Amino acid sequence: MEIRRIEIAGFGKFSQQVYELSAGLQVIYGDNESGKSTLRAFILGMLFGFPTRRHLIDRYEPKATSQYGGSLDLFVAGQTYRLTRLGDQPAELINVATGDPQPLTLLERWLAPYDENRYKQLFTFNQAELTALKTLSATDLNTQLQQIGTLDSSQWRSTAADLRASADELYKPRGRKPALNQALQQYQTLKQNLQTARDHYATYEHLQVTVQQLQTQQTQLQQQLSQANDAQPKLANLRNQWPVYQQLQQLQTQLSAATTTLPAAVNQQYEQLTTTQTELRHTLASAREQLTQQPVDANSTSLVGFYVAHQNQFDALEPKLPELQQALGQYQALTSQTTAAQQSYQQQQTAQPELMAALSPAKQSAVASLKAAVLTTATTGSRQSRQSQSTPAFRADWRLIAGGIGLVAGVVLPLGGLKWVLMLVGLGLLGWFGWEQLAPAGPTTADRTLAPLLTAVGWSPDLDSAAILTKLDQLAALQRRQAQVTALSQQTAAQAATVWQALQAYQFASDWLLLDEQRLVVSVQKVTGFYDQVHQAMQHQSLASTDFAYVQRQVKQLTAQLQTTADQLQALATQNGLADVEALADALATQSQRTATQTSVDQLTTRLTPVEQTALQAYPTLSALQAAIQTNRATIQTTQQQLTEQTQQLATTQTQLQALVADGRYADLRQQQADAQTKLTVMARQWVTRQLGATWIETALQQLTSQQLPAILTAAGTTFAQLTGSRYNEIKLNGDTLVVQAVNGPQFSVAELSTATKEQLYLALRLTLITQLGPQAQLPLMIDDGFVNFDTHRRQQAWQLLATVAAKHQILYFTNESAALTEMPAATVHHLT
Repeated sequence: MEIRRIEIAGFGKFSQQVYELSAGLQVIYGDNESGKSTLRAFILGMLFGFPTRRHLIDRYEPKATSQYGGSLDLFVAGQTYRLTRLGDQPAELINVATGDPQPLTLLERWLAPYDENRYKQLFTFNQAELTALKTLSATDLNTQLQQIGTLDSSQWRSTAADLRASADELYKPRGRKPALNQALQQYQTLKQNLQTARDHYATYEHLQVTVQQLQTQQTQLQQQLSQANDAQPKLANLRNQWPVYQQLQQLQTQLSAATTTLPAAVNQQYEQLTTTQTELRHTLASAREQLTQQPVDANSTSLVGFYVAHQNQFDALEPKLPELQQALGQYQALTSQTTAAQQSYQQQQTAQPELMAALSPAKQSAVASLKAAVLTTATTGSRQSRQSQSTPAFRADWRLIAGGIGLVAGVVLPLGGLKWVLMLVGLGLLGWFGWEQLAPAGPTTADRTLAPLLTAVGWSPDLDSAAILTKLDQLAALQRRQAQVTALSQQTAAQAATVWQALQAYQFASDWLLLDEQRLVVSVQKVTGFYDQVHQAMQHQSLASTDFAYVQRQVKQLTAQLQTTADQLQALATQNGLADVEALADALATQSQRTATQTSVDQLTTRLTPVEQTALQAYPTLSALQAAIQTNRATIQTTQQQLTEQTQQLATTQTQLQALVADGRYADLRQQQADAQTKLTVMARQWVTRQLGATWIETALQQLTSQQLPAILTAAGTTFAQLTGSRYNEIKLNGDTLVVQAVNGPQFSVAELSTATKEQLYLALRLTLITQLGPQAQLPLMIDDGFVNFDTHRRQQAWQLLATVAAKHQILYFTNESAALTEMPAATVHHLT
């Protein structure tokens, strides 16, 4: 049988995968986790059935699809058959050429005599199974030969297993249910009873005492059961009463946490004052309504009506008018200061437009660098100037000498009119000399090292240090003025927000006042003007109408009375240690709630008896009560079971006691013992016969396989020599121990071999068994990375050996060794991704 095509609908990591295979050696190549072991498990599942859902790990349930299973195309005796297993559906087998369904017994016949376990023992293995090999004995090899069916011994082994099972049904060394075990137990009981009958008097006395003890214990258990049964309905009643008890506990906790009780007089006075306050409010509202209905002139009707309707709000805001006007004054002062600062700033900008570019934030770094450089240059120049001033700069000049002589001669000598000429010439020469000495030095040349910095600031690169310092001072003054304007603008905006926030209180009168955030002065003037206009209209109306004046006085009186009532309520709250009227109302409401709570407590107390309350106090929670109920129920069951056992034991003891005093008891026991011996003899012969038959079959199979074992070992030795490069040339038995013969002389047991050599020995035995079986081993051979521990030379020998075996057997070699792709002879490679 060969596998020609694999189609996987869903299995492990595979989904909708198809692999086309052929006869001979097939290499399934893939990296770690590419699915080599999964594909091997899929083939085994298709041939022998997938594991049940109780073994989820072995089922390789797919995660990427809901489909599970697939199909295999099997080439058998020149025909191609398709085996399909999908999910929990029954397996199907069809002839691909004709499409006719085939019975699954045909698949069993192809696989016979191998089930899944025996197939794995011979036709498939991996490196882990090779590594697990420690020792091999002749017994181990014989067992394997029988299991894999080298002698077609499956029917005989099945017969031996049936004989063993039939013998076990008769007797097991430690069994209880087999018939022979039960018969032996009954026989032992008869022997004990017979001995008891011989010594029945002493036993009789012992049984009498036992009966009395059992009766006493039975009475105690009955009392315990009665108490537990009585407690169960009581506990159930407590469970039903638990909600009432829990509510009672909560209410009592609320009562204990209540504040100081207010006297009844306080409550009465509070009720009176609040009633009076309500009546005054109603009367005041009615009076104001009358006030709005009084006839006034056409210009004042709506104004007075609106004022009266909102008189409370207007009266509350009127005392705050001075604060509003003061805030407005501060706003106007700040506005004036801001305007003056802005004008000064604009004048400086107009006078010095070349400085505006230097105010940019992007220029600030350049300005700072220029200032530092100029200051450094100025410091150096000042030092040089002081050094030059420390040396004498004055020197004699002919103009000074001639001028001095002419001036002195003109004053001293009596030269008449000539002296005035000499004096004028002397003064001219002295003046010329003095002018040159006192005249300032000529213009200094610009420092060219400052030119890049001046250009970065946006100024002329021809400026000298003095001009630069002057402009820097002017720039600093302009920056200070700019900062002043910004600060005043922010203060003005903040004060404007304060004024507008105060005006927001008049939004209810926006239709009359027409407030505008952008015109705060006008808005405040409208508010003050509104109050003046209303007061004039009210005064005029009072003078013009007696009824209006009366109603207005009534409104004022009611307003005063309402305020008095509010003061009385506040005083009442203060007298009782409370902060305000609202706190007093809360305290009285709490006290009223406490009274209602006490009433509820009294009602709940009548629903619980004192005994129930005491019993419920023993359980902190409902869960504890439920646990007590469960414990009592368990106690009832346990006690009932113990009572039943005691009753049975008492009945048994009483029966034994009666049997001891009955006439002819000893003779009956002797007859029963004889019958039991006969029965035991018959069943023992049956058990021995079945055991001997199974042993004879197993011994015969052992002898037959031992006859084939030398030939298998000889062939395996040749294969093993090929694998090891003729390092070992023989596999033989040393007693019951398997040993290998080295070419140079010494023998080695399996345990003495290296791990890789053990695996090569096991591989040689496996392949030799498959070769020796011939027609009985025409199933595909699967090897999963079995040569990992082999060195390069022995791995190549193993691949050549596989190529030889593949001439008659299809071999699926799963590996991740890249060398296998090119060096394995006559192999077809399939890549897993």
